[in-house]
Amino acid sequence: MIVIASVKPAQAQEMGTAQKAQWDVTKEATVKADQETVWELISNLKHIGLYTKDFIKSVEVKGTSLPFDRILTFTDGTTRSEQIEQMERQHKFMSYKISAQSLPKGLKDVTIGVFTKAKGESTELSWLAMVEGEKDAKKAFMAQLTVEFEKYASGITNLINNSVPAAKMN
Repeated sequence: MIVIASVKPAQAQEMGTAQKAQWDVTKEATVKADQETVWELISNLKHIGLYTKDFIKSVEVKGTSLPFDRILTFTDGTTRSEQIEQMERQHKFMSYKISAQSLPKGLKDVTIGVFTKAKGESTELSWLAMVEGEKDAKKAFMAQLTVEFEKYASGITNLINNSVPAAKMN
């Protein structure tokens, strides 16, 4: 398992060894698809709308060079700006922060990591979040992220399970 000790790419390169991160919210799902397929789906940041249709209304990606922003509009009309800080193709994980202007009152920082791990013909997919801030604000946002991560996990699992495999051409 890869552990993020810092979400800044330059700092990550300078680290000799990673420190064990303390995650506040975790969600794991096993998806019946190979790791490359799962990575291609989650690393194309606009595809989040494909597996969260009842939760995320639209996605806007601003930029391609790290760090860059992704703006989510939820079905309830709220928006959230996220700064994508790591997209590690080799190890198939990414990390992002919720931008300061999108943080609920009382929160200082929210960092989210999305990890994939090959498990035979399946892939273990993990969403993890570190939330910093005042106790009540942190507790409320952790509950919100728990629901959000559950929607991501069930949505991507349903999308892959209900996909029709491509036919091989002779």
